[in-house]
Amino acid sequence: MPNVDRELSRAFDHLNRGESLQAELLLRKRLSSHPHVMDVRLTLAEIIAQRDDVTQALRLLAEAPQRGAARTQILLCSARIKWQAGDIGGARIDLEAVVALDDEHHHAWLMLDEACQALGDQRAALRARFKAFAAAKRKGRWLNRETTEPELVETVLRATDALRRGRKDALFSILADLQGSFGSEATTRLERGVRAYLGEGPRPADMHQRPKFFYMPDLPQGPYHDPFLQSWARSLTRAWHAIREEAQHLLRGEVELEDFLGLKPHEVVRELVSGEAKRPAWDAFFFYRRGKRFDHNHALAPLTSELLEAADLCRLPNQAPEILFSVLRAQSHIMPHHGTTNMRLVFHLPLIVPSACALNLVNHGEHPWREGEPVMFDDTYLHEAWNRSDEDRVVLLMDCWNPYVTQAEREGFRRIVDVLDAIEH
Repeated sequence: MPNVDRELSRAFDHLNRGESLQAELLLRKRLSSHPHVMDVRLTLAEIIAQRDDVTQALRLLAEAPQRGAARTQILLCSARIKWQAGDIGGARIDLEAVVALDDEHHHAWLMLDEACQALGDQRAALRARFKAFAAAKRKGRWLNRETTEPELVETVLRATDALRRGRKDALFSILADLQGSFGSEATTRLERGVRAYLGEGPRPADMHQRPKFFYMPDLPQGPYHDPFLQSWARSLTRAWHAIREEAQHLLRGEVELEDFLGLKPHEVVRELVSGEAKRPAWDAFFFYRRGKRFDHNHALAPLTSELLEAADLCRLPNQAPEILFSVLRAQSHIMPHHGTTNMRLVFHLPLIVPSACALNLVNHGEHPWREGEPVMFDDTYLHEAWNRSDEDRVVLLMDCWNPYVTQAEREGFRRIVDVLDAIEH
């Protein structure tokens, strides 16, 4: 092996001096005796491609083992070779395969961004750019010059500016389209919300209100709102006994509830759900989850389903509605947290409420649930809930449009969510 290593070292010395033919001969010799040494194969393929024999270079890569990390290396090398040969569409296909194998490969995402730009696919480029920076940030990279590879500083700076401009242009094009349909006055608040999202506009004045996604300025303030501002609230409330019967029937039966947070039975995340119980839990029977309808569950609770479908539901791509029988188990505490946006509110219809149960909007007061009496609140305010009794608490929980949001603003926000979902997911 020492002799082989010396051969390899000589090959790279030749390459560094620009003596590519001598390097190629030595690398071919090394590859014939050690076909699984990936660095040799990749370097040899790039040398061959540089003398315009792209077909042979790609054939050399295709003959390599196609497993694990080797597959990623081969695809990246193939993408570089195709790009240099002018086949940017082929390079894009290889790069898309890389990120499908490794969603955290920030260099591949950045290369994919450049490929999509070259092909004129600006939406795909913007998504790749976002994914590149998100993955890099999770690794502590590309935060500043010190955390960026010197050879990539200028590329990363250009991409940072392009990401900011691209996202802003995409959002403002939505506003321009809305103004054409509804008039400029109809988008004033939404434009301020977009500017806030981009870091150019106001943040909530209340230190306890911190939307995780989107803040709409100039909506009526306060965490609690009159639930009967919703046109469907009275019909839902009038039927609360029947809704409770369906919930009780399900809970007495063999229906398996889901953990609201998606935890497995053995998992406990006390930062999110705590309490005195051996395993504190927040369980759910979903009618909708992030916009997906659970048809089977609707069939198991037909009356509740009918009432829900008659309501004007908040529908947002991959986000809403979120509607469920929310079961907070005995001696469990949902820890303080913030919701995503004040464009929508949360509606509770309490169905089974033991003593010592309450919703608490931090610094804005507790609300002890009372069976059959709805409550609606803005969950972007810091909030928590507890059940300190020895019985389970059950409410029908649903997100709903903030009643102060206009039809134009609803339509605009749907489009904003759709665009951002396409870019960021």
